[in-house]
Amino acid sequence: MMKKLMRIGVPVAAADQAIKAVIRRYAQGQTILSIPGVVAITPSFNTGAAFSLLSGRPILLAAVSSALLLALCVYADRRLRLTRAAQTALCWLVGGGMGNLIDRIVYAGVMDYIRLLLFDFPVFNLADIAITGSIAVLLILLLTGRLEKTAGEEDGSDH
Repeated sequence: MMKKLMRIGVPVAAADQAIKAVIRRYAQGQTILSIPGVVAITPSFNTGAAFSLLSGRPILLAAVSSALLLALCVYADRRLRLTRAAQTALCWLVGGGMGNLIDRIVYAGVMDYIRLLLFDFPVFNLADIAITGSIAVLLILLLTGRLEKTAGEEDGSDH
């Protein structure tokens, strides 16, 4: 599973950081690209967690994020019975978490840039999409009984 985390999670975090590196070149609030009435790419710096929770507490958020990522990696490595879909979703979750954690450590906050114009919603980024999407997939897998392999399913490990 750790090999899969490296193959999937690291590229997710790297793509997130690459996009943010470009976005940081623009002033906060400046619209870079827009589909009128739908979505705009607009840099916005967030010192909090989701929905700006715990704003202004970067050390606490970095510590909590680090602990959660470590726990996820340990869980993923020890859960040998996870289906491939569950393993992949966990890798996306870890990759997204790493992307935002890098921001918290290096910049004391997270660079968000995707602003929905259809309705009022917090600005977000690729890492947030990876985190939210992977949690949704994991919940669906859990609710449908497809989180873990059944007897007789192939191993699917990284040996």
